[in-house]
Amino acid sequence: MFDIAARHPCQIDSGSDNDEPKNSRSTPVIRLSRNSEFTHSRTPFQPITPDWDVSSNESTTEKTQPRHTESNTPEENEYLKASSPISSPSKPSTKPKKPKKPISPSITAASPSTPPPVVNPSVYDPIKSMVENPTKFINTPIPKDHSPFVQCSLRRDKDGIKGNFLPTFYLQHERPSDGKKTFLLAAQKQSIVTSHPEFVITTNVATLSEKSDGDGYVGKLCGINLSGTEYILYDNGLSPNKISKTTQLNNRESLRRELVGIIYDTNLLGFKGPRKFTAVIPQMEHNIRPSKSEPGILDQWRNRRFGYLMQLRNKVPTYNEETKSYVIQFEGKRVVQASIKNFQIIMENDKHEEEVVMQFGRVDEDLFTCDYRYPLSAIQAFGIALSSFDSRIARE
Repeated sequence: MFDIAARHPCQIDSGSDNDEPKNSRSTPVIRLSRNSEFTHSRTPFQPITPDWDVSSNESTTEKTQPRHTESNTPEENEYLKASSPISSPSKPSTKPKKPKKPISPSITAASPSTPPPVVNPSVYDPIKSMVENPTKFINTPIPKDHSPFVQCSLRRDKDGIKGNFLPTFYLQHERPSDGKKTFLLAAQKQSIVTSHPEFVITTNVATLSEKSDGDGYVGKLCGINLSGTEYILYDNGLSPNKISKTTQLNNRESLRRELVGIIYDTNLLGFKGPRKFTAVIPQMEHNIRPSKSEPGILDQWRNRRFGYLMQLRNKVPTYNEETKSYVIQFEGKRVVQASIKNFQIIMENDKHEEEVVMQFGRVDEDLFTCDYRYPLSAIQAFGIALSSFDSRIARE
């Protein structure tokens, strides 16, 4: 299958967003150095130069070659030919040695190759489903037999003073045939005062300021620990902390569902290389609606109750010794800039092979691709992507 055959840019660099290239649209290569953001670069052609000075050899030969006069006899000429130097020894190479490249924690796209054609036996049409019932489409996982990615873009809006600290994010579907975009979801990060970050998700941009009380509210992503390494995506049900135990027992359908649990490995200041995380989702047709006294999705994962869960993880990029960076290969030509946020999510399929089920990567400073397929839904893919924007020292 973290976003990868014909020209796929998949480089990961660590560091701030401001240090990343903004207009790189050349061959997608993902490089990941140990302390920088993903950087996308195109290696220029290096002509081969000789290790000797041709002009120098020629001049030296002319100077050292003895002159023969017509007065010499044939025997003398033969002797002179045998004793005269053919050419002067080559001068040692004056070609300057290239300095060694420092190791950079960024991810770059591997050299692209032609991907095999995608076989799609499914009759599922995501565009038709989106038009007929947008809310159902957002919450329904893509069918297993639909092999192509559902292509989406995620745009970050940092306009205004407030936008720099509490940006708004928009998820749009992209029609593969012509790139036409259709709005799906919007999210906004809430107050930065709290130690637990929260992103409110809605289908109605106008009601984002009303949080969970607004029309179109469909869920929220919440950080649940102080270090910023664990998140849970909820739907728009009721929190068990806000209703009585009797209501929780008698009306379980009103409780909120836990759609995704996300766990980032601790990686203080990025010394361990690129980000690593695990995403846990409920098994198909299984809902997790814990009451206040029941284990939630992350508790079940820690207790290894995998009969109710599907475990996904981000693909670990490969370290390239030549470029001193981490590389990963995204599918398609949809990731063109390096970023520490670039990733692919993989799962083990029925053949016990790794299969990419989501890829997320930078296109421009505030524009990213967000492609997903079975077993994810649009809101689950959006929630996982949003967690990558909540930068924390403990996991960078």
